[in-house]
Amino acid sequence: MWIGSQKAMEALGVKIAACLRAGDCVFLIGDLGAGKSVLARAIGRALGVAGPMPSPSFGLLIPHEGRIRVNHFDLYRLEDYEEFLAAGLEEALLDECAVSLVEWPEILGGQAPVPRLEVRIAHTGEPDAREVSLLCIGMEDRSCEF
Repeated sequence: MWIGSQKAMEALGVKIAACLRAGDCVFLIGDLGAGKSVLARAIGRALGVAGPMPSPSFGLLIPHEGRIRVNHFDLYRLEDYEEFLAAGLEEALLDECAVSLVEWPEILGGQAPVPRLEVRIAHTGEPDAREVSLLCIGMEDRSCEF
């Protein structure tokens, strides 16, 4: 799907949030500057997070309280799944009372949780436009309107 602006990316975040339940995971996949953090903040806001939602780049995980707790991960600095485990992040990722938003999830590989939504964001060559694809895994029983 074509997303033409940051405002449109934020609107997509609201639609995604409407489809999420506690225990779900959203993988945000894309290059630096693609819009992963913008989308994560929009999802968080739509789930009732009121305070600031900075990128958790250095802390790896920032939990936020909302109508549903939101665990926001940024795994960019981790080398592999073993490092993820050593950092003690698995429990938060599998938290059945939270939605997990995961930037740079590639290191999870075959350990990726279900249900999850994989969101791939790609630059288009236009400054604010993005191409976004969505893949629902283990969420087939829902009628999500993206």
